Amino acid sequence: MGDKIEYAVLAALGVIEDEIGEPVNIDEIALSLRSDIKIKLNVSKIAGLLQKLEKDGYVKNNQNKYSLTKSGGDIVDTFLESQNN
Repeated sequence: MGDKIEYAVLAALGVIEDEIGEPVNIDEIALSLRSDIKIKLNVSKIAGLLQKLEKDGYVKNNQNKYSLTKSGGDIVDTFLESQNN
């Protein structure tokens, strides 16, 4: 699996998905990246990363709303734990 930015996008998706209990759009992921993870990315960069993460099997896209797969969720758990240490 790739770099810290990809982990951060997954984590932002996971945080918002947990909060609202449903798949998340790119604008919500961008907001979570800025407010929760403290990383600012433009929406087109996030969209490209999400396409890659979908191909890699870490996220699912359903009508431009994203959710984590089991393997994506495992990465988020590990990433968030590392951020708290």
